[in-house]
Amino acid sequence: MNCIEIQEKIIDMVLGELTPQDEILIHEHLESCMICREEFRFLSECIQTCTLEHTETCECQFQETYWEEFVVSIHERISHEKIENKFPFRIVIPIAASALIAITFGYYFFIRPKPQETVQETTPGYKPDVYDEIYELSPEEAEDFIKLIQQKYPE
Repeated sequence: MNCIEIQEKIIDMVLGELTPQDEILIHEHLESCMICREEFRFLSECIQTCTLEHTETCECQFQETYWEEFVVSIHERISHEKIENKFPFRIVIPIAASALIAITFGYYFFIRPKPQETVQETTPGYKPDVYDEIYELSPEEAEDFIKLIQQKYPE
């Protein structure tokens, strides 16, 4: 057996729930492996400490009732106490500020159009009109133009 299998079965051995064959295998392993031996010693001491010897003395009865009442009283205090969750400003504000700064830098460095892209040579969709040339004529040229039109299209 390897150490992982042994450590899984140590608690069963301490509680006396193993077969004699498994106990022999574990004892042999414990003799050669210091890590598993320490684990076994620790679990044994914990279980011995946790199991109480039931003796009929006043002191023992007092301790049992005291601890039972102590646990009940603490439970009552906790259940009646109003739990107040404060908003974690110390955490949220710096995170929000950092996110805002990161978004601002990201916009200015990666998304914002460059000045050359926003300036356009001509208005999109604008087509020069043939009749726009009339407005650029001098008054004499305009009179000549009107005469030509009237000769071509008499009324």
